[in-house]
Amino acid sequence: MKSTILFIICLSIYSQAFSQTFTMGKNCKEKNQAGINQLKDKKYDEALQTFSQMEKSCNTKDAKEAWAVGKAEAFNGLKKYQEAITESEKALKVTKGKSLMGLFQKAIAQNGLKQHEEASKTFAQMMSLTEKNQDTKTRASNYALMASVQSHQLNKPDSAHYYIEKAINMQPDNADFIVQKGDIYFNEKKYNDAFTQYDKAVQMGKTDYEMYTIRSNARLKMLQDKYHTTNVQELRSKMTADEKKLLCADLKKATSFGQKDMQVDMVASLICK
Repeated sequence: MKSTILFIICLSIYSQAFSQTFTMGKNCKEKNQAGINQLKDKKYDEALQTFSQMEKSCNTKDAKEAWAVGKAEAFNGLKKYQEAITESEKALKVTKGKSLMGLFQKAIAQNGLKQHEEASKTFAQMMSLTEKNQDTKTRASNYALMASVQSHQLNKPDSAHYYIEKAINMQPDNADFIVQKGDIYFNEKKYNDAFTQYDKAVQMGKTDYEMYTIRSNARLKMLQDKYHTTNVQELRSKMTADEKKLLCADLKKATSFGQKDMQVDMVASLICK
């Protein structure tokens, strides 16, 4: 019974900060984002390879934390819990014990090894770090981080919404938090709610390449689900004129920044002729 309770506690929490801004070079950011996307898709072997490649060439403090946490989550997904703990400890070492994601992945791994008392202590340490932080900006980012993992790793949308609302309440002018709220709705397949948040973020001034890539990919996934196909040419034949107009508007914005994204470029060339 005790083990069950601790397991529920562990899965009720948060933990990569994947929405944080890292001080890394462009190539390292791209590798990090690729690994994050693979983790979201539960492609753990591929994510492990990506973060291992990142480990070889990305050496800033934030990068070291990112690839260590990424590898830890991948190992947890593969149920290789001892390896996950090893990587979590690397993240904690480079941050002097302050990596929330490192603590979270460590707690997940400890729970997987049935070390429930240790997992509970690790979780308590993580929550203490968050609640004691007096810096509003950092604390809000930590709550957003919690929301991110609740949504994409633990599939607990209610908890994700709880934490992202705490973040938004602390920093209501942070458009990235609004985008993240949209992402949570998107993961629930509540596409209209997701785009309501994405539209709000645009109105708040988030009009960069990242925003329109998110919108393009989200709209494409929504249409793929609606028409039950991932074939772009088949999708093009089934879409309504309004759907094409909306998708192509976002794709045009995304491509206008001059950055190359193979999927965005391919979809734009096939659908928006």
